[in-house]
Amino acid sequence: MNKVKELYDNLANIDDLPAFPAIAFEIIRLTRDPNTTSRNLEEVIKRDPNLVTQILKFANSSLYGLSREVTSLNHAINLLGFVQVENIVMISVILSSVKKLPLHKNFNRDKFLEHSFGCGVTAKIISNILNFNFSSAEFSSGVIHDIGKVLLDLYAPDCLDEILDNAYKKGLSFIDSEMELYGINHCQLGAKLLSIWGLPEEVIDVVENHHSPEKANNKLLASVVHVADLLTYSEGIGFGGNYAKFTLEEDIGWQIIIEEAKLKEEFDLAYFTFKLYEDIENAKQLYFEGS
Repeated sequence: MNKVKELYDNLANIDDLPAFPAIAFEIIRLTRDPNTTSRNLEEVIKRDPNLVTQILKFANSSLYGLSREVTSLNHAINLLGFVQVENIVMISVILSSVKKLPLHKNFNRDKFLEHSFGCGVTAKIISNILNFNFSSAEFSSGVIHDIGKVLLDLYAPDCLDEILDNAYKKGLSFIDSEMELYGINHCQLGAKLLSIWGLPEEVIDVVENHHSPEKANNKLLASVVHVADLLTYSEGIGFGGNYAKFTLEEDIGWQIIIEEAKLKEEFDLAYFTFKLYEDIENAKQLYFEGS
């Protein structure tokens, strides 16, 4: 029996499937209502102290390039904008939910979350360096790109063990290992979960195609997350079960970035990678050291 395919086919019918928090839905609804004011949004966010902390943390982080300390929630909302606030809320509640789940003993939840968050940070850094404007969709998509692995851990832990063992023994990526064994992958599982939750199509598209960015509707956004995923592995930020080697210049996601962003032939890849790894190292010290 193919337990992973069975999980995919029956995902919507699982009684204890993790739910997307109601407060996050309320915030997303408000951020998309043209009549909403920052005060309206503030009143809802204030009901969750963790969300307040996260929004202030990001408002004061170098990722958003703000020059002075922000201590007021309303100030942070106005500086970041509704789109960024929505993304921060979305990933914050998902990460908080994952931390509460009864995960399998062989699945290192902390390392998984570190990799997930690291991918979002790295995607944001890439966008900053190359002056892309995704309204922070690259950050939220990067953070939740591997949410399908949580489903494997919850509902098919034996399959997850087999995928990890096969990837390790053969030097494969996680997705190549799961496709070889089961023909269904964590990208498909994650995208289906996000669809059940009713999250934005743009994010679902990236989650579904972060290992095949050439198939995404927004190829450039998916490629940024794809490359960020690879670089996060190479920097040793967390763990997601990937044992394959890669070369940036030969990667399809990087080629799409070069082509679709219309980067000139004389683009200085050496300086780009130096700057990228420097910024990633700074982010590691800010977010991951001692965690």
